[in-house]
Amino acid sequence: MGYLSVLHLIGVKIKKESIPVVNRELNDQKGGVWSDLSCFLERAIIDDAGFLSFTASEDGHDPYAPDEDDGTVPAIYGKWYEAENIADWLKQHSEEGGRIILHSLEADGEAWGWEFDGKGRMRELQLREVSEWK
Repeated sequence: MGYLSVLHLIGVKIKKESIPVVNRELNDQKGGVWSDLSCFLERAIIDDAGFLSFTASEDGHDPYAPDEDDGTVPAIYGKWYEAENIADWLKQHSEEGGRIILHSLEADGEAWGWEFDGKGRMRELQLREVSEWK
């Protein structure tokens, strides 16, 4: 989808065996079959614990203040036309439980995303009710 939204990385830990592959893709952002993911790959990094996050923007226009230790942020703004392609790429490299969540900044305020099972699969996420009316 092409909504102006915030893309959040929540607990996306890269499998140990996938770290070299993902690092290679992150370092070769402009070429190859992943050129449609270049906006994502330009800002994504793997921290020392193996979790995916983003480098803070140079202009300081991020939805979160950068981490004091490593200068990363858990989310960035954008029109994420390729969001499902990002999730599809990450599902093969993410451990169980990682999530990509998008929150629309447009009038509808929608939220959606994907969760990874650690076995190369993902499932779609949406907000829904979890309790009775009070």
